[in-house]
Amino acid sequence: MTTVTCIRPVWCSAVSAAMLVLSATMARASCNDDLTQVARSVSKSGAASARSDGPAIEALEPSAQLQWMAREAVKRSAQVGAVKLLADAAAFDVDEARGAALPQVNLNGTLGPAAVKYSGVPVSKGLQTTGTFSVSGVLFDGGRIGQLTQWRRELANAARYGTQSAREQVVLEAISAAVERNRYRVQAQVYQQYARKMGCLVEVLEQIVAEDRGRASELVQARKTLAQVEVSKDNALSASRQLEARLRKLVGDQAPIGDSLAVPLGETPDRGEVLRLLAQSFDLQQARAQADASERYAQAVVAGQKPQVSWVASSSGSLRGDTKSLTVQAGLSVSYNLFNGFADQAAANAASKRAQSARQQFEELQNARMARVNEVFEASTGSQERAKRYVEVLKDSDRVRSSTFQQWAQLGRRSLFDVMSAESDHFNLRLAYVNALYDGYQANAQLRTMGGGLTAWLGVGEP
Repeated sequence: MTTVTCIRPVWCSAVSAAMLVLSATMARASCNDDLTQVARSVSKSGAASARSDGPAIEALEPSAQLQWMAREAVKRSAQVGAVKLLADAAAFDVDEARGAALPQVNLNGTLGPAAVKYSGVPVSKGLQTTGTFSVSGVLFDGGRIGQLTQWRRELANAARYGTQSAREQVVLEAISAAVERNRYRVQAQVYQQYARKMGCLVEVLEQIVAEDRGRASELVQARKTLAQVEVSKDNALSASRQLEARLRKLVGDQAPIGDSLAVPLGETPDRGEVLRLLAQSFDLQQARAQADASERYAQAVVAGQKPQVSWVASSSGSLRGDTKSLTVQAGLSVSYNLFNGFADQAAANAASKRAQSARQQFEELQNARMARVNEVFEASTGSQERAKRYVEVLKDSDRVRSSTFQQWAQLGRRSLFDVMSAESDHFNLRLAYVNALYDGYQANAQLRTMGGGLTAWLGVGEP
């Protein structure tokens, strides 16, 4: 800093004013924004850390990064593994129900001491061996076994769709976490630029206050704003690190860090196409299969109240000492409940009501999802429209802030508060643009899920 010794007050004021203008002009030249340079430096530091941890996943194309994330999230998810095991168990339940329609073969045997008396007179005693062999099959059951088999089959379908739905939710969670992490990373870059601008302004004011102590309050105000911006930047970085930890939990330590990760999500799917594919969404198919299963079970309950006719063939024999016996029989077995206190009718009514409830729940879910598609589509298009408008507004805002700074630094026609207000408005618009852009990314990811599915869109098949 150059110190001016005042001999004549008039000359001193002139020299000081000239120095203030020169200092402000030089500071202004050094305070020009360079967002590209900052973004490049952040990306380089992130790429360096990725190379030290593992393969540079961020070097892949954005769509390839999303595919990698989807596969890793599904592979590492214990929830998906648990649901898949339940689906496998449901498939075995189908085999069990189907086996009831096949002939049943049984073999029984006993071995132990026995005593036989007739009218209290001992006839024989000693070790006795008995054995029974029987074969039976269903002739008529009113369709009960068939309905039970269909019930189990529909439950197995519901479990299979549940597995696919779980995979879809895990993929959506991973992609949403990555998009949100990038949102806060970009916000931190904007705050970093804001802090850099305010830091330069503080340097200018420090030079001005060194010559004019009456403007110390302006320096205090600029430092306060700089501190607030630094706090906001730290908050954004903290949120980014939290989401980074969450993302690494979902996809592992080689989580992609590319800032262009969400670019493929910038295209909004056609609303009509999403609505058409809505019926194929996994959660809706699961709800439909559960409703169908409830109806099958209600029909099985009614069928079980009809006469049950089976054929039976059996052979039994025993050996007690030297005495042998053999019995062979074959015939039909008929079972029909004449009266059980109206319990059968109550059971049929209960099963029917549950089936109706499941069907209405499915219809309600379908209607809710259709409404949700319209809401998310409007949110997506609205976010993209706002982002486009922010681009135009930012151009005008940049001209306003540049002119305001110039008028304050060179002409003295604006106050510091005008400069800080223009800077605040400009960087708030930048943050609004970032949020609108990433809101659109998130909405498009949800639309993909509700339509044909993110896994299908990314080409991620069954593991």
